[in-house]
Amino acid sequence: MPNKVVSLEDRLPKLKEQRRKRANRRLIILLFFFFLFVCGFIYIQSPFSRVGELTIDGNYFASKEKIIKASKLTDKSIVLNLKKSSLENRILQVPEIKKVKIDMKFPNHVTIKVEEYRQIGFLYNEGQAKPLLENGHVTRITSDMTTQPGPVLKNFDKNKPLLMTIKELKTMPDEIRQLISEIIYSPKNTDPYSIIAFMNDGNEVHATLRTFAEKMNYYPDIVKQLQPEEKGIIDLEVGAFFKSYQSIKETEESGEENEN
Repeated sequence: MPNKVVSLEDRLPKLKEQRRKRANRRLIILLFFFFLFVCGFIYIQSPFSRVGELTIDGNYFASKEKIIKASKLTDKSIVLNLKKSSLENRILQVPEIKKVKIDMKFPNHVTIKVEEYRQIGFLYNEGQAKPLLENGHVTRITSDMTTQPGPVLKNFDKNKPLLMTIKELKTMPDEIRQLISEIIYSPKNTDPYSIIAFMNDGNEVHATLRTFAEKMNYYPDIVKQLQPEEKGIIDLEVGAFFKSYQSIKETEESGEENEN
């Protein structure tokens, strides 16, 4: 069967229609990008392109002002220019901050979510006890601080003993650490890491920082073996010995009588 011959007059309308459709598509694409450019230009020039609403979440010790200052965010910061990684690294320079996450919502809402280092006690210095964090940083006292989560550390003017104490307190179970009221650094010639821990139940513990956390795990069992009204010194430096305040008092009085 012979091939059907299509005349040029029949093909021209179809070619014109195809060219028209391609031209329309190109025009639509160009208009779309032009519209995006105009919208982007208007957005960048408008106040909506700059940080408007800034939310700080999860902070307790580090003030909102301190975090914002570290972030270097201002009402002139352009949202599209913000890099989360750089912003997070700057905020991590705040000593109270352990972790940080940045969330951005259109058009200009920035949320900074932080996780702070845990408080393990207080460090007493110059007549004031300030919160001590697990990374060794001494931070500010907050207005709504009503409880003392951890002991007050006194006489810790040396770096290594303080860091050792922090490490021991971090190792302890929370329920053991909360039994301690104060820890006094009292070095001896025979042991530069000797401490005295005053307990909330009225006893005191003599120990060394080398084994403090390990031996304090036995404290509840030791106390159970004592009479409830019997208070005294529990020596955990070498073994585990108890001497009541009453027996200490009687020994001292007996010694004074002998001297007289």
